[in-house]
Amino acid sequence: MTNNINRIGINAGNVNTNYTNPKPQEEAKTEEKQQGAQTQTRSADVKPDDVLNYMAQAAVVNAPRVNTPKTYDVSKYVTPEQAERIAGFINGFEDAVAEGLIAINAELGDLDISDAAKYEIAVGMAEVQA
Repeated sequence: MTNNINRIGINAGNVNTNYTNPKPQEEAKTEEKQQGAQTQTRSADVKPDDVLNYMAQAAVVNAPRVNTPKTYDVSKYVTPEQAERIAGFINGFEDAVAEGLIAINAELGDLDISDAAKYEIAVGMAEVQA
């Protein structure tokens, strides 16, 4: 039975035939499936740590795929004057961090503070000066 609605042919006769008139399934096929499930042997047990490590590796979105070069050809990106100016800023920043570390060691030398925390404080001091 085909209905014509606005020149679109719609076959409404077979819409829900699978749900209204289910076909009887053969019993032989269900028995084969049950026997196949029983004959499957269990594979080797997986350690939970291996599963968690796999999940952690799969969760890394921006994992580096290629080793980046250690050096860059600066002349491709900036002019020599710009390179000198940037190098001057970097050297000034490194000097400010070194002075900050000296001041932190002089003031807080007795306290047990990690080197990473000292560097973090020195960088914060250098940013304030800039």
